[in-house]
Formats: sequence, structure tokens, C-alpha cells
Amino acid sequence: MLKSAVDMIQQALPHLPVGGQQHRDALRAVQSLSRHLPQGAPTAGVQQTQLGDMLRSTVRNAIMQRLISQNSQNPQGPGGQGGPPSGMPGMPQPPTPSTPLPGA
Repeated sequence: MLKSAVDMIQQALPHLPVGGQQHRDALRAVQSLSRHLPQGAPTAGVQQTQLGDMLRSTVRNAIMQRLISQNSQNPQGPGGQGGPPSGMPGMPQPPTPSTPLPGA
């Protein structure tokens, strides 16, 4: 993960004003972190796995943010009844405790 962080900072360096405080700090961070990285480039598989993990995390965070914003916009739940939703549409509801199970 540190290797990915160093790579991202290095990619950002050309877009920062040369000589500015951000550029100096980013350069200093790359130099400091690079000392702790193993010498030699990681394999393509390792990089692909790291990028896939980052992408999944980003998608998961976006979905969670969307769900949170939907819940904050509609605190009453489906149908304005309040309380937890009764279930997913089209999905069968679990039997009530007094209903005998099939085959029993």
C-alpha cells in the first residue's frame, strides 16, 4: 500500500506548483516513505490486486454514502409507516413463529 501511495504522490508532483509548499512537502514525503520500501518493483499481479482492492473500496463507500443519504431523506421508511422496512419487494417473508414449518 505504501508503494501505491508513493506512486500516487509522484503522479501528483507535476501538477503542483514547483517550489511551492505542497510540492516540497509531497517530495519530502516521497523521499521519506521510499526509504521503507523494498528495493525492486512489485509484480504486475501485486499492483493489479492493490488497484482492484482500492476500486472495490471506492465503490463500496459510494454505495454506503448513497444509502445513508437516502435514509436521511426518507426517515419514515417505505409507505411512511416508520420503523424498519418489511423486506425486499418480491422476496417472500419468513414465517411467523406460530406457523409450522413444512414437513413438520
